[in-house]
Amino acid sequence: MNEYFNVKTVQVTQSLSDFGLKLGSDGKLVRLDGSRIKTNAAFKEWLYKLKAGERLPRGRYFKNKRPGKPLMILDEFHSMFADK
Repeated sequence: MNEYFNVKTVQVTQSLSDFGLKLGSDGKLVRLDGSRIKTNAAFKEWLYKLKAGERLPRGRYFKNKRPGKPLMILDEFHSMFADK
């Protein structure tokens, strides 16, 4: 089938160290220097619930942030050639 469509297959390998991460002893992701990755899910949810142009709450998490949901772009080009 590759000969018919003139398709070239490329294989790519990624590792966590490419992104500056590793698995900690407890199985969670940590940075290579050992510091933990902080998650602020409650703050993000609050930020996303606000509409663009609304005033942000006070606090260091909201400093230099913009209210509203972020623009999400999904790349699904690979599904065009997937076997069904």
